[in-house]
Amino acid sequence: MATSPTASSHNLSSPASTRTSMTSSQATSSAVFVVNALEKIANTKEGRKNKTLKEAVQNAQNMLKNSEDPPEGQTRSTVILSALQAAIDTRSANLMTISLDCLGKFITYNYLADIEDEATQSQVMERVVDSICDCFIGEDTDEKVQLQIVKTLLDAVYSSNSPIHQSALLKAVRTTYNIFLLSRNSGNQNIAQITLTQMVDHIFRRIKVNSLPVYTGAQSTTSLNATAMHDEKADSKTASNESSEKKGEEEDTSYREQIIVEASMARSEMDQKLPSGRANDNSEEFLNDTANVFQEEQVDSAKVVEKQQPASEQQNNGKTETEVSEKDGDDAHANGGTEGDATTSRGSFEHDEIHDTIAEETETDLYIKDSILVFRALCKLSKKPISSEWGNDMRSYSMRSKLLSLHLILTILTSHMNVFTSPSVVFTATSAEAGVHRVNPFIQEVKQYLCPSLGRNAFSVVPQVFDITLEILSRVVESLRVFLKKEVEVFFREIFLRILEMRTASFQQKHSLLKIVLRICSDPQTLVDIYLNYDCDEASLDNIYERLVNILSKITTTHSTSPHGGKDHDTHSSSATISSPAHGKHSKSVMIPPPLTTDTVQSNDKQSNNAGPVPESAIRYRSLECLVAVLHSLVSWYTNGSVSVSAESRTDDDQSSGNTPRDSEDINLRNHRPSVDRLTSHSNSSAARLGSPALGGSVNPGTNGNGGASTSPPLDDPEQFENLKHRKQILQEGVRQFNWKPKKGLQLLAHNGFLDMADHQSIARFLLSTEGLSKTVIGEYLGEHDQDNVAIMHAFIDELDFSNMNFVDALRHLLQTFRLPGEGQKIDRFMLKFAERYVHFNPTVFANAETAYVLAYSVIMLNTDLHSPRIKKRMTLEDFIKNNRGIDDGADIQIEILERIYEEIQGNEIKLKDEVEAAQHAALFASPGGALNMTGLQNALVNAGIARDVRREAYQAATEEMGSKTEAVFRNMLASRRRAGENETITFYSASHIEHVRPMFEIGWMAFLAGISGPLQESDDLDTVQLCLDGFKNAIRIICLFHTVQSEDVELQRGAFVTTLTKFTFLSNLNEMKPKNVEAIRTLLEVAAVDGNYLKGSWKDILSTVSQLERFQLITSGVDQGALPDFTTKRPPQQATMTKSSVDLSRRSSSFNSSRKLSRTATQLSVTEEVASAGSSQSLVLAADKLFTATVNLNGDAIVDFVKALCKTSWEEIVSSAHLEHPRMYSLQKLVEISYYNMNRIRMEWSNIWAVLGEYFNKVACQSNFNVAFFALDSLRQLSMQFLEKEELPHFKFQKDFLMPFREVLANNPEVAIKDMVLRCLSQMILAKAHNIRSGWKTMLAVFSTGARETSESIVQMTFDIVRSVTNERFNDIVANGTFPDYISCLTEFSKNKKFQKISLPALDMIKDTIPRMLDIAEKNKTIEITDAHSANPQTVQSEDDFLVKFWFAVLFGFREVTMKSDDVEVRKRSLQYLFDTLKQHGSRYHPEFWTTISRQIVFPLFDDLKSNSVHHRNMSPEDLSVWVSTTMIEALRNVVDLYTFYFDNMKGMMRHVLGLFGICITQDNDTLARIGCECLEQYIETNVEKFDTHCWDLVTETFINLFEKTTAYGLFEDTKDLVDKVKSMATSEGQSANNFEMPPQDGAGSSAGQAEVSEERQRGFQQVIVKCVLQLMLIQTVNELLGKDTVYCAFPAGHLMELMECLGRSFHFAKHFNEDSDLRMALWRFGFMKQLPNLLKQETSSGGCYVSVLMRMYANLENISDRDERRDEIEQTLIPLCNEIFTLYTELDHETKPKNIAAWTPVVISILNGLAQLQDEDFLKHVPQFYLPAVELLGQEHMLPEIRGALRTLLLRVGRTYKITQ
Repeated sequence: MATSPTASSHNLSSPASTRTSMTSSQATSSAVFVVNALEKIANTKEGRKNKTLKEAVQNAQNMLKNSEDPPEGQTRSTVILSALQAAIDTRSANLMTISLDCLGKFITYNYLADIEDEATQSQVMERVVDSICDCFIGEDTDEKVQLQIVKTLLDAVYSSNSPIHQSALLKAVRTTYNIFLLSRNSGNQNIAQITLTQMVDHIFRRIKVNSLPVYTGAQSTTSLNATAMHDEKADSKTASNESSEKKGEEEDTSYREQIIVEASMARSEMDQKLPSGRANDNSEEFLNDTANVFQEEQVDSAKVVEKQQPASEQQNNGKTETEVSEKDGDDAHANGGTEGDATTSRGSFEHDEIHDTIAEETETDLYIKDSILVFRALCKLSKKPISSEWGNDMRSYSMRSKLLSLHLILTILTSHMNVFTSPSVVFTATSAEAGVHRVNPFIQEVKQYLCPSLGRNAFSVVPQVFDITLEILSRVVESLRVFLKKEVEVFFREIFLRILEMRTASFQQKHSLLKIVLRICSDPQTLVDIYLNYDCDEASLDNIYERLVNILSKITTTHSTSPHGGKDHDTHSSSATISSPAHGKHSKSVMIPPPLTTDTVQSNDKQSNNAGPVPESAIRYRSLECLVAVLHSLVSWYTNGSVSVSAESRTDDDQSSGNTPRDSEDINLRNHRPSVDRLTSHSNSSAARLGSPALGGSVNPGTNGNGGASTSPPLDDPEQFENLKHRKQILQEGVRQFNWKPKKGLQLLAHNGFLDMADHQSIARFLLSTEGLSKTVIGEYLGEHDQDNVAIMHAFIDELDFSNMNFVDALRHLLQTFRLPGEGQKIDRFMLKFAERYVHFNPTVFANAETAYVLAYSVIMLNTDLHSPRIKKRMTLEDFIKNNRGIDDGADIQIEILERIYEEIQGNEIKLKDEVEAAQHAALFASPGGALNMTGLQNALVNAGIARDVRREAYQAATEEMGSKTEAVFRNMLASRRRAGENETITFYSASHIEHVRPMFEIGWMAFLAGISGPLQESDDLDTVQLCLDGFKNAIRIICLFHTVQSEDVELQRGAFVTTLTKFTFLSNLNEMKPKNVEAIRTLLEVAAVDGNYLKGSWKDILSTVSQLERFQLITSGVDQGALPDFTTKRPPQQATMTKSSVDLSRRSSSFNSSRKLSRTATQLSVTEEVASAGSSQSLVLAADKLFTATVNLNGDAIVDFVKALCKTSWEEIVSSAHLEHPRMYSLQKLVEISYYNMNRIRMEWSNIWAVLGEYFNKVACQSNFNVAFFALDSLRQLSMQFLEKEELPHFKFQKDFLMPFREVLANNPEVAIKDMVLRCLSQMILAKAHNIRSGWKTMLAVFSTGARETSESIVQMTFDIVRSVTNERFNDIVANGTFPDYISCLTEFSKNKKFQKISLPALDMIKDTIPRMLDIAEKNKTIEITDAHSANPQTVQSEDDFLVKFWFAVLFGFREVTMKSDDVEVRKRSLQYLFDTLKQHGSRYHPEFWTTISRQIVFPLFDDLKSNSVHHRNMSPEDLSVWVSTTMIEALRNVVDLYTFYFDNMKGMMRHVLGLFGICITQDNDTLARIGCECLEQYIETNVEKFDTHCWDLVTETFINLFEKTTAYGLFEDTKDLVDKVKSMATSEGQSANNFEMPPQDGAGSSAGQAEVSEERQRGFQQVIVKCVLQLMLIQTVNELLGKDTVYCAFPAGHLMELMECLGRSFHFAKHFNEDSDLRMALWRFGFMKQLPNLLKQETSSGGCYVSVLMRMYANLENISDRDERRDEIEQTLIPLCNEIFTLYTELDHETKPKNIAAWTPVVISILNGLAQLQDEDFLKHVPQFYLPAVELLGQEHMLPEIRGALRTLLLRVGRTYKITQ
């Protein structure tokens, strides 16, 4: 009802607000009422009799009727007033009624306007009000008079022309209040109440919040230029003004009608009189009481006025431009609207305007002060205690007074919240120092009255008082928390949470309180604000939000004792006292309180009593509602789009536009930003959002609305608050640890920066100021004798101030800070320090500190003695005085002092307040039932009136105590705030970021889980169940909203909620299923539908449930339970039905009975019809199906999680039922279905899905159960066909991936039928979709390769047939897709198959046949695109270049593989032949680089078995190796010689490797292989000798040197010395000379002494030495043969030949050295290394012979090779001594003993003789003398051989010729 200040209360237009006299027409029209009233008065009996009255009326009538001027010094109004006052003074009810009615009109028509002076006018108005009020003389006042008083006072309060203020206003309000309380007429009470409501509403409505300037701390003046704008605006304003006025009048009319209806409803007579007794006294007392309350206010307000008068004049917060122009417009309109009039009006108004501005401004201040005074009066009235003699009678004055005052406070807060919240509504006062202004916002001024009132009433046991107080508290928390941060914390801590925790609080109270809590929980902004400002604030040690959630959870989980659910109790009713929230914060409609007349109050009370007590279940239900509301609010906060710090972590569906529920609040707060409040700076981090277009314009956070600079407000940065919360948690943990182990706790706190361990003062302050620390532990810690502890104790006591305290008070003060330990030494240390500190502050009390110390100790002892229950004999006063004699420096302390101390201690024990409060708290919060839990009986007796309700009485006393304490808390807070002055700033953060939701949920998630799962488990009521399930939905939603947070905690939380919800489905325990379990299933499906994208691992639980649901539906439809095992039990199927369900929840049914029932019939199911139909309902089936069809909407990560979970579920289904012929495959079918649904996903996503699916199909298709494997394979085929329909672009490999399971199945499933099906599937795909296959060829060929390795002929044959057909029809596709190597590999596998040669040979031929086809393709297409998915880049291959390389290698490698790995000799032989034929035939096309590749990777690996350290070395048995060598390797070696000779020029670079290969063969233990190696080496050198260059000869020579070195048997001399020594010692012991032993018999059967001493290992090692001797001999023969060939000899360069000769020389000398060492030879024979005496005669002679013959030939150089001559001297130096050496050796040989040696050496000697004979003359003459004598000596040999004789003859003939002896 927005009435304008000039609107009248009687729907009549009131005169213009001018100070000129009324016009004659107005006077005439309004005078009629006055004249009529005066006539009525004159005609009454009293009017005729009372002389004074008669005279006064006569004067007034004359003046009005005859238009006479009023007497000197009076005005028309004062004359009329005098007449009316005289009528009132008669005390006649009739006259008073007439006069009061007239006064109302008098005020309404502004008769006082004729008084020029404003001050006089207001004084007259005050007197008028006094007269009206004086008409009421208590409850005996006439009822009509009462009614008229109320009406007239309302007119007075509503008067806008002469508004009443302060004392007059208060008096008007007080009188109306008294009439309401004391009137005996129920109708009058009702009208008084409604009028009072209107008055209070009007008083607050007079404050025009929007038109006030925002106070910024500086003086602001109104612009005088405003008038310049009036000319243009006047006309336009007039029309709008008129309409607004009419609107106001209409609203006013409707409001009046409302009052009349209310009044007529009131009864005319009271049904019952007030209780007899001292009613009169009571009413008088009450009149005095209210008078005192309002009187105090008058006095106070008078003082305020006096002080503020100068201030208000200086303060110039006048009207705004708009108001001025409106007024101007009105005036112009009133004056007829002519131009001239308007101008005159403006002219005359110019001076008035400024004057008016000042007056108006002062008036605004007065309006604010009036509001504060009325509000203060109401708060004080609401605090008044209820008279004890009335009990809690609702009709008592005190009760109705309290209720009305509280209702009016609520009305004000509901309708005029903008007055409290607006920064422009300020209270100005002048402090004691002149000129200093105190400017306080309205809320700061009134909170000192409001908060104590609420604190007092919040513990009321009267339900109506309690309810209305809670309602006010709710308004305060909702709208004023920004300004009352500390106070709201107290409300929560001391009232809300405390009552909820109290076991003794009535259920009715808790139920009412939970209604309010529900409202708070339902408002996201309030909830998040509470968390930010209290839970994240170190200053408040209590975590309000966390505690609230925990308490609600605790209430919810309290075990129910009542069998019925009581949630219906008052679920939807809102108390009559509570206004609906639709009234918003700034609602303009007045909230009408309920009628509080004596009649209605009584009936209300009866109704509430009849409603019956609130059952406990209703409280639990309400608490559950609150918990779920919290979760819902957290979700709303997120989804309604608050500011997000990390935008990228938000998904599109979570974004919202700027139209958030917080927008209006943000704007509101923005307007409030430059608040005058010096105590509360509230902040809102929506600053970033304020500049958005949604809010219309930008706001610079650096400046306020008036352009003055201000600091930007602190933001609610989520990270900052998370750090704050973390820090607070550390502090709480530190406090907890301190209370357990002080030192550990302090270290933790110091480590985190809360205190400094090195600074004792820092620790002392912390101990003194931190909440939550145990006083006992502080005492123990400070009492320790460690040096640090003592220093901290001293610092601690130094922090206390004992100035101006008496001794016992000081001691009490000290002992409130900690609990004094019991140990004497500790007490002693405390008292010493206390005494020193006390004397420091009070030096004159005692002689010295010693006195104080002794006395302190004595007082402690006295306290213990007087109050300890264990002491029987108490200390007397005399004892105490005696104990303290002479302690004051030898003198006695005054006896009076000691007596006073004794009495004080005796009457008031020194004890910790905390302990006293804890005891009271324990009593209040203890279980109400007592030991025997007799609550029920006790209640019954009380209700029957047999027993006193002692518990209720005790509780009432305790709650009053708590009310007083809470009120005191507010007072102390106010006092400390005043002491702190303006320096203390309390910041209130207004939340705006969505990130706060996560920590809020993390703090309470366990409480939420417990709170919503408890009722779900216990209750079967569907409303309760639905509420719990909503809670689960919201909780899981919150977890999913923060899916970007990667942490184990998030996984744990989501797992906990989803798993719990899954367990509540009871699908593993079908016999116990109820409708609520079906609802749980439904909820789970909803969760999956809404939050599927972020469920991650929790999909497993959901999909298991869906699978179980399908099982349930099948069972209820009649399928045998045994055919559908429950996979969740994880037990063997035959036991599954015998065991307990996996859902581990408490069961009401008897476990004994259920187990017996189960054992009786394993497959019987007893489910109610309701559950069966609900579980199989169409909606549930659709929801489950929709889960799978909706997978298309899941994001890329979620679909992978979904598929993983479905695979796990499917596998569990299959494994659990694998023993059945037809296992469960529900989830497997669904896997196939979702694959179809998601077929259109992008390839990248499909690749990730298939990584899981493919792996799973591998596993399933290899299942032992044929049906499962068959189904999986068929599904795989269908999916593959679907995938193949999609065209695959080049360089992708998805086809390859999705076909891979076929290979795995073929390889791992033992069933031939399944293998057969795999092949048929692929065959069908090739037939149907070959044109679409790209990368799939690779996998298909891999499958065929696997098939080629099979042992079943049918499978191998079938595979080969498919490959052959592919070769014939799709060869070009294979090539084009880069899978030719795979194709060859596949054919290779066929060729290698061990069992089926008839397939191997054709496969080998197919490899060979690909060569011409490849060449054909190369010739036709000069460039070929190969889309190989396995190479990094696309390849365009040239036909002459890489193309051939790529494909030749594949073919050649295939041949090599077959050659190396086939077990069939014929296949190997053919493969080897094909390999070398191909190389010879097509090798001319290859580059040298490719030849190198072929050599290293194709040819040489054929011989890898010869290298023990090779990667490709095969550990073959000796037999296999022998066969391999004889059949394949020797052939391969010959082919190598042939190939590398054929392409020698191309392959020159590989010569080292070729020679190395021969070297490896030669050095093998295998005699055949070594011989072949030598032959091949000889053949290779001989064939290519003419092509060798110097480098080649280097390699050849190097090869020979290496071979000689490797085959030299150094082992003959190494490690054999010990054998020689042993033989010598044995010979000595046998009495023989070591050098004179007998030769062993030739058959080797001699003595074998000592053989036993040689180990087998040593024997084996010696065999290697023998092999080396044999190999070296073979090598010497090879060299001999090679150099015997003229082509080789002539081509061999001399230098290289000399190096080779050196090798022969070394070999010769090595052999000679061994042959001469007879001791070693004997030892080797004696020890059994050789069967006969060993020698190296053949090596000696063959190496010597070759050596000599080649050197001789080189020396002779008959071929005239130039390089031989160059080395002649070198040859000579070697040859001649060698020949001498051999001659000497030969001549010494005995023909009888060494015939073998002679036979061996003879050819060598002959060659020397022949060589000498052939020397050229010069050389012959030079050397023959040395040989002549030994040659002639040969003739002296007895058995001279004919060959020697012939050679000697030739030599001697040459000697004759050369020396010319003969012709």
